[in-house]
Amino acid sequence: MTDISSPKNNHFTTVSKRSLASLLVILQPLLGPAFAIGIVAVALSSFGPNVWAYILSQNFVPRVPDWGVFAKLPLVTLIHIGGATSSLVLGGIVLFGPKGTPGHKMMGRIWAVMMVTTAFSSFFMKSFAPMLGQFGPIHILSVWTLYSLPHAIWYIREGNVEGHLKTMRGLYFGLCLAGVMTFIPGRTFYALLFG
Repeated sequence: MTDISSPKNNHFTTVSKRSLASLLVILQPLLGPAFAIGIVAVALSSFGPNVWAYILSQNFVPRVPDWGVFAKLPLVTLIHIGGATSSLVLGGIVLFGPKGTPGHKMMGRIWAVMMVTTAFSSFFMKSFAPMLGQFGPIHILSVWTLYSLPHAIWYIREGNVEGHLKTMRGLYFGLCLAGVMTFIPGRTFYALLFG
């Protein structure tokens, strides 16, 4: 029996797959930052519709830091802050310094341990915008860190330098974003710098 249906258009399928692959290559570096920005948007929206009016009404006049703020914090919060601040500094050195050197590898390993410490300690802290018990949107960044970090290590061990670099950049961007969120009124670093 003869097939009288129209011939299959393989050219269209091939072009569609290539176009989709090209689009994914363009969008992939934007996915991590878009995810992190989404987390911030969800976190801020939990404050209610007047969140921006509240933030803008605050007195953001810097003053001499009140280091006594840290004396009132629980140990797990101090561990979290120590891990996050050291990750922020060391991560900048590793990310923007020379790659593939013994120093880069050693500092990268230390950075990974600090990031795991930061992410893990966050699960013992109450979110500033709790949504599920003590957990809030910021904890999604912690889960993302614990998921992405092993992938970044696996990428470099497999020789996928591009995948390693993209994942590490995404992790560092997420860390910076979480750091910016610590300056929201009512949080520790806001109290430290603005009272």
